[in-house]
Amino acid sequence: MAISTIFSGFSFVKNVSKLRKAAIDYFKSEGIKCEVKDGELLFWFKDNVYTLQLCEGDDYAECGIVYECNADEYAALSTEEKTFIADKVNTDLYNHATVYAYNDSIKIDSSFYFTSKKMWTELFIKHFNELNEAVAMAMDIICDKIAGDNKEDAEKTKQIGFCVPEQSENTNGNDVAAMAK
Repeated sequence: MAISTIFSGFSFVKNVSKLRKAAIDYFKSEGIKCEVKDGELLFWFKDNVYTLQLCEGDDYAECGIVYECNADEYAALSTEEKTFIADKVNTDLYNHATVYAYNDSIKIDSSFYFTSKKMWTELFIKHFNELNEAVAMAMDIICDKIAGDNKEDAEKTKQIGFCVPEQSENTNGNDVAAMAK
């Protein structure tokens, strides 16, 4: 029993230092800048900063990838516009990334569980590509909202049921299609 306990400390998924070193080595091999700050691994891809969070588990480990954007222009959007952005990305993209719209920031994250270094690499690539797709879509919508491009379209399209004209009272019955006598 003691030997298995000692050996478990050397396994990949139960050692955060090994997990972090494997991630750093992967980023360096891909030419991606990364650094450890306050216990989290930050990496830069296409001028965006992402956070990689690694948590150990009993039989598996968890990897979380997070993108967060704090911008004054985003904070100035209405709550309806922020909700629309999150809902649009979450429903249009069928993937593991989830968009969260807050008052002053937008957060997009994805996470997965893994049991080996090879599994981590394969799942990281899949989840990061999905997350990056969600980031691109959310940023496109945010830029459109900030630029005000959708205001004209919103005025042209009316929602069903909100602009129903009031019916006038028909006193003589001439305009009624069917009438009981």
